Amino acid sequence: MSAIPSRGQPCPPPGTDVCAFDDVADGRARVVIFGTAWGAFELIVARAGSAVFGYVNECKHMPIALNLLHDDAVPTAKHHLICEHHCASFRFSDGYCVEGPCEGESLDAVPLAIRGGRVLIAGAPPA
Repeated sequence: MSAIPSRGQPCPPPGTDVCAFDDVADGRARVVIFGTAWGAFELIVARAGSAVFGYVNECKHMPIALNLLHDDAVPTAKHHLICEHHCASFRFSDGYCVEGPCEGESLDAVPLAIRGGRVLIAGAPPA
């Protein structure tokens, strides 16, 4: 899991608590930050119904966060994450860019699980 960096920091290990399931509204996404210093690991959590999807908060067009402001909001539209810098649109379900300067590329996935109403980092991502 630690092979997926976010601004140089490794992903937290499997089993790490991310947030409450109810902290992410259906059809929305938020950023959860692990660490406090510059370079902390930033994880996007997107929700579609009873499913959650995790991605490193880094656009494939340029190595910058999808959200313009340094808050926990990531713009969404019709179950797509929107990069505020270049308007790239990534599907919730697989992080695939369907429109924008990095069309055809995918965000780096971080597998998530839901247990007891909590979102956790799951096992290793697919190779």
